[in-house]
Amino acid sequence: MKLIIREYLSSLKERGELDAVLPDLLSQLGLNVYSRPARGTRQDGVDVGAVGSLDGGPEKVYLFSIKPGDLSRRAWDGDAEQSLRPSLTEILDSYIPNRLPAEHRNKDIVVCITIGGDVQEQVRAQVTGYIGQHSTGEISFEEWNGDKLAAYIQSSFLREDLLPKHSRSLLRKSLAMLDEPDVSYRHFAALIGALAEVESLNDEKRVTVVRQMSICLWILFAWARDSGNMESAYLASEFTLLHGWSIARLYLDKENKTARAIHEAFISIFRAYREICAEFQGKNVIPHSDKLHALSSAVHSACSLDVNLKLFDLIGRLGMDGIWAYWSITRCQDEQAEWRDELWREVQTYAEAIKGVILNNPTLRLPTKDDQTIDVLMAVWLLAIAGNNGAFIKSWLAEILERARFSLRTNGKYPCILSSYTDLLEHPKSSDDKYRKDATAASILYPYIALWAALLGDEEIYNKVASIKREILSHCTFQFWYPDDQSEKHFYTNDDSHGAAFAEVTLECSMDEFLTQVFGECEESPQFNDLSAVKASWWPLIVAACRNYRLPLPLHFFLGLRIEATKSNVDPARSESVPPQ
Repeated sequence: MKLIIREYLSSLKERGELDAVLPDLLSQLGLNVYSRPARGTRQDGVDVGAVGSLDGGPEKVYLFSIKPGDLSRRAWDGDAEQSLRPSLTEILDSYIPNRLPAEHRNKDIVVCITIGGDVQEQVRAQVTGYIGQHSTGEISFEEWNGDKLAAYIQSSFLREDLLPKHSRSLLRKSLAMLDEPDVSYRHFAALIGALAEVESLNDEKRVTVVRQMSICLWILFAWARDSGNMESAYLASEFTLLHGWSIARLYLDKENKTARAIHEAFISIFRAYREICAEFQGKNVIPHSDKLHALSSAVHSACSLDVNLKLFDLIGRLGMDGIWAYWSITRCQDEQAEWRDELWREVQTYAEAIKGVILNNPTLRLPTKDDQTIDVLMAVWLLAIAGNNGAFIKSWLAEILERARFSLRTNGKYPCILSSYTDLLEHPKSSDDKYRKDATAASILYPYIALWAALLGDEEIYNKVASIKREILSHCTFQFWYPDDQSEKHFYTNDDSHGAAFAEVTLECSMDEFLTQVFGECEESPQFNDLSAVKASWWPLIVAACRNYRLPLPLHFFLGLRIEATKSNVDPARSESVPPQ
């Protein structure tokens, strides 16, 4: 296990990775972390600051200067960006005299040279000489290399009494099977599921569990990136984020030490999740989104079903990641204009990638499964948020509708509610009326297309959905989904069924009446606003849960779009931005 952790540490980058793991490790070791890495602030050489006692020794101040990988001559004092020696000198000349908290000035100081790998031999003499020259009675130096960090991680997070042998075995299996993403993900999900069963645990053990989730996810990320296959890490990161929230939500209304520790550990999971998403999209999807059939070919399957399932999943992921970027904008402070602009460019990048994937991969003109509506919704929602995409949304939805109508008329591969892969391969295996009624007994696809047609003011598309319902799918139950009293308990772990369906959707009315009908149900379902992720302004977690557990998006999310359209009397997908409800 130590070798696994050692390999993971050596592959971490400094910014956003190694410096994200270290604070949790120090807290678990019993230190009080008073300074964490921050974007855009002067650090004077200190990436992480902590105070406390290690291994029963006296209380000291620990100042960590972090560098990724091995410490080479160039990384020590060369032309590399932010070399280590100048950072150490900044600590001695600037941080300690001017920025060390007053309450810690009477304590001994340990400057920790923190690296994910080793100090290379050609620079060992210079490092030793520097330490000898600058050590005093009050200031000493320690080398925290990959071996030391790995030993601390193993003893703090993964020892037998904290992470049982079976759980460590699941982690090893997940890493060993990275080239088989589904198998790797199953092992990792079993590990996280076992850790998340904390109803009987005390506060201290819950803190440890969330930190364990974080460190295991970072380990998986590092190994997946090195192997060049991010699929397992992507699936695992979303699953871990949701299970981490299932614990963090219990402490939202508390402000004690435990609540702060759990929040910080959850943020570490979130940072790993966002890094994994960016790595996956940036290397595997976005560069190929504007190339004809590129992503379809990359599925490496001669079966059209495989291509269809994967491509709809991809646009759902693009929509999800773009929604997170937009959520980040809403949390920016007024003085973070530059960061806000960067995030808005990220939103636009994801929106353009969605349009490119749809235009260059014809399989996205017709879903195979009715629940692929969830992926369509995420993509459409992001396009609406990005602005000036109303015409594209209408064109895409109209194309889906026409192909679905044609397939239903000709007994082609029309959207169905089947879930078994074998059943989907054989679909439609019969042209008789009973089979069709069973395969299309219910639908969220058509009512959601009608919803967006009404929101966009497109009466033609809306009427086409109504005619399909009237002429072909009169037996089909058009429905929407709303959270209920049990949703808060089960939404984030999917350990039991929850929610309620509104199955009395009628299209034999005007678009305004239709919107009043379906959004009126939102007022009858106030449980949405009682969800912890909504109350804490982490509402994209609900979207992630819907994507991961295949639940339709609650209509409450789209209330803002209706209000925007009503106020401005314009197409909401043509406005510059649409605030979340």
